[in-house]
Order: sequence, then structure tokens, then C-alpha cells
Amino acid sequence: MTVINKQGIDSQQPVGKSKPTGREFLNQYVKQEKVALRSAVIAGSFSTLLLICQWLAFVYIAQAIIIAHEPILNQTRLLLVLLGCIIGRTFLTRIQTHFSQQASLNIRNSIRKTMLSHWRMSSPMRLTNTSTGAFASQFVEEVESMDGYFSNYWPQQALAIISPLLILCAVGYLNWLSALLLLISAPLIPLFMILVGMGAEALNQKYSTLRQRLAGHFLDRVAHLSTVLQLGGKDEVFAEVESNSERYRSVVMKTLKVAFLSSTVLEFFTSIAIAMLAIFIGFSLYGAITWGPAESLTLFSGLTILILAPEFFQPLRNLSQFYHDRASALGAANNLVESLFDTADNTHNLNQYESSHGDKQTSLDSSSNNNLDSSSNNSCANASRLVLSQLVVGFDLPLTSPLTWDIPTSNLVVISGDSGSGKTTLLNTLAGFMPALSGSMTHSIKGSIAYLPQKPWIKNNTIYENLKALAPNATRAEMTAALDQLSLLDELAANRLGLDTLIGEHGKGLSGGQMQRMAFARVLLNPTPIIIFDEPTAQLDLHSKALIYNALKILKDKRILIIASHDPLLIEQSDFHIKLGDIKPSKV
Repeated sequence: MTVINKQGIDSQQPVGKSKPTGREFLNQYVKQEKVALRSAVIAGSFSTLLLICQWLAFVYIAQAIIIAHEPILNQTRLLLVLLGCIIGRTFLTRIQTHFSQQASLNIRNSIRKTMLSHWRMSSPMRLTNTSTGAFASQFVEEVESMDGYFSNYWPQQALAIISPLLILCAVGYLNWLSALLLLISAPLIPLFMILVGMGAEALNQKYSTLRQRLAGHFLDRVAHLSTVLQLGGKDEVFAEVESNSERYRSVVMKTLKVAFLSSTVLEFFTSIAIAMLAIFIGFSLYGAITWGPAESLTLFSGLTILILAPEFFQPLRNLSQFYHDRASALGAANNLVESLFDTADNTHNLNQYESSHGDKQTSLDSSSNNNLDSSSNNSCANASRLVLSQLVVGFDLPLTSPLTWDIPTSNLVVISGDSGSGKTTLLNTLAGFMPALSGSMTHSIKGSIAYLPQKPWIKNNTIYENLKALAPNATRAEMTAALDQLSLLDELAANRLGLDTLIGEHGKGLSGGQMQRMAFARVLLNPTPIIIFDEPTAQLDLHSKALIYNALKILKDKRILIIASHDPLLIEQSDFHIKLGDIKPSKV
């Protein structure tokens, strides 16, 4: 059973109504966890201050022992400062990691909830056009690939500015020329990082798309493996999987090549900058360089600057390393945005169908003939109603003549017709899964619409969890009563587990009639004003059919039931019978 709520897709979108870019998508979720991410940056900044104090204490101790020849026992205070800085940095690093990882976890959970909400509001017709494997890859791997962006890259892009500036101030206080050399060489690293990262972003997006396709391709082949073996197509399928895997491997290797290239370039420029600084300090202490602030250099200042120089570049190198996390996240976000907003565009008609007291309707061009009016049998004239006015359904071409209905509550409508006459298309249009070609559709019913397909959705879990999935407020007693009403309780009690009976994949362990009655139990536990059924009694035994007939009589009270069926007993039981005739396809 599918329940269509009266909430629109727009309320679930993570950003504004217009389609965002991948970067805007990520930034929108960053705003949700700004406190945690900023706390991580603050912890990292204080860690840098302790790093500076740690190396200053270390150099003071080294100078006292080497130059002043003082015993190490006289440096107890500085040793305690050194030890305190090391412990403090460890503690602050742990705090930084905690806040950043917690923010990343919350954001990824939020993104997955958004995806589930979009899929829940999407038309089942739309979802069947995409492989389950692709959806699974997107839900698990693509969202997981954003972890590095939120937990590593975002805090580091702030620390890549704050930490070098703090170290630059310390170096500038000791020797302004050394600080100038660091300041000149620093922009080269972000520059090359951006140039290399632009190519990495494009590759990661291609990598993400290929990963989805490969996952969907592999899952589809595994799901239909028995069919492939029966048709003797094993070798062809193996060749397909091998070809797709090789293409996937090629893209992954290209991404790794870009990563290694960027790391090599950054290490090269970092080494050059530190080497230039070491040459200047060495020749200044040797006395070969006497101009500028060279004469003011001592063992203390020179050693401190040499130790802090790699620490100056380390945040930039970390940012470069995490820049590939950014590229991966942007590639995944761009694909995710395409999927989410494409789904949203295809499900806007869910909103169009909903109305409050008949004020809202889907208005389209209409033409006339073929009416069904219930005014002659209107026992609920003042009750809620479902009204169709010159409604034509189909895809590019119409499948039905214009339909005009005026159906009050407590009525059973049966739709029949030859194969291809538009029965399922009409049900999908009434459920809001697809737009009509022309005409209007209004209703003044508050609440949701339930749609029960011919093959009900049963998940691999207990009967209790299966019922709770679409009837979350039902108690165990109510579930037991609903199952007993459909004569399922005695059949399930045979294994002495009752509601705790475990159902296998695809309803394994239940017969077709039992699965259909299980779906009916969901409807009984969570009835809606309009309930739509697609062939509810098809391929069922006489016992199961009789139980379904009785359940329909119960559901009919104060509700509108719309059923597509060829069952003569259902047609006889109906209040209205619409037979869709064949029409010559023509453009509206």
C-alpha cells in the first residue's frame, strides 16, 4: 500500500525552490551544523597556539643545554610547559575531531532523510525508471563520500588561514625577512591546488556516475541470474560486467593519478620554500649574509624559525589533501541534486491533486463526451466527493475518452476494460503519480490517499514491522484484530509466533493470497478517505477472494473505493461501474 500524504515535495527540498548547484547543496547543510564546525575550527586554532608554545619551550631548553651548558634538571619549568603543550594539543585535536565528525554524521543522516522523503513522495512510475542498485549506491556510497568534505575539508579551509597567520606572527617577531619569504611562497600551494583540483572535480563526478551505473547493472544481472542461465546468456553477461568494471577501473585510476600529481607538486614547492629559508638562516648564522635582519639571528631564533617553517605549510598541505574530499563531495552532490530535483519535477502533480474543501484543482484544457453522474444515487449529497471534469489520461496520446465523475463517499467504483484501455494509467492519474492530459480533478476530502497495487510491497521483517510500516499508530491488539478479520491470525498462529513471524525476501513464506490480505490489513489499520486498488482479487483462490470481498464492504463505509478489476463479483458489488472502451489514438 502506498499512502500519499498532503505534504508537498517543496517542503522536503533541502534548498530553495530553484534547482541548486552541488556547492549550494553542500553549503545549505553546512549551515545546519555551523556551531559544531566552528567549534572544531576554534579547537584547531588553540591547538596551533599550543604548537607554537611547545616549540618555543623546546628551543629554549635546547639553547640552555647547548649554548649555556646548563643541566637539564634546571629546566623543570620549561619541561612541564613542553609536556603540558603536548597533552593540551592531543586533547584539542580530539575535540576538533569529535565536533567535525559529529557534524558530518548529522549532515549525512539529514541528507539521507531528505533522499528518503523525496523517494517517498515520488511517483512509483518515476522510481521504476531507475535501477535499485543505482539508488542504493547513491544512498550509501555517494552520501558517504561527502564525509571528508564536512569532517575534514570545511574545518581545514578555515584553519589553513588561521594557523599559518599565527605561525607567521611568531616568525615575524623573530625575523621579519623569514616571515616575508614564507608569505611569498605560501600562495603558490593554494594556486596549484585549485588548478589540479578543477580536473579532479570533473573526474570525481564522472566516477560517481559510473559507480551508480555499475552498481545498477550488477544488481540487475544478479536479480535475473536464473533467467540469464535459462537463456544461455552467461558468457555475454560476464563480458558486460567485465567491460563495465574495466571502464570503472580506468576512471578510478585517472582520479588517483590526479591525486598523486597534486601531492607531488605541493611537496615540491613546500620543499623549495623550506630549503630557501634554511639556506638564508644557515648562511646568516655562518656570517656569510650580513644584510637586513641577518645579523640578529641567533641559535634560538634560527632554530625556532626552521622548526615552525614546516608547521606553517602543514595546514596548507592538509587542505590540499582534503581538497580531493571536496572534489568527491561536489561530484556526488551534483549527481544527487540532479536526481532529487528531477524527481521533484516529476512529482509536482502530487501537490496538484490535493485540495482542501474543493478550493484547489488541476485545471487543464478539456473537451466533452462520456459522463458518469451520481446525482441519481446520491445518498451522501452533503458528504465529501470526488469530482472529475472532462478528464483525459494517457502519455503522449490519450488512452480514454473525457471522463466526468461525481462520486460521493461510501461508494465503490469499479473500472474495467480491455488490456491497454487505460485502467492502470487512470489509477496512477487519480493517485497523483502522473498528470492528466486534459480536464480537471478536484476533491473535498481531508487526509491521504491509499493506493494498493496488484503486487503489494512486503519487506523482509516480521509481520508486526510490516504492518507498522504503513500503520505506525496501530497497537498490537488492533493488528491482531485486523489479521483475525481477514482470517490470517489462525494461519499465522500455526508457527506459534503470530505477529513476530518473520517474512523472507519478496514475501517468502506467505502465499499470494496471504500477501494480499496482509496489504489489506494495512489499509484496515490506516484507512484513508480515498482508497485505490489495482486488481485486488486477481490470481487469488476462492477463500482469499471471499475475505477480500468482506474487507471491501467494511472499508466502503464513509470512504470512496476505486478498483480496477475484471472480477464479475466485484462489478456486481459496485455502486458505479466504468468500462473503458477502446478509442482511436489521437493527439489532444
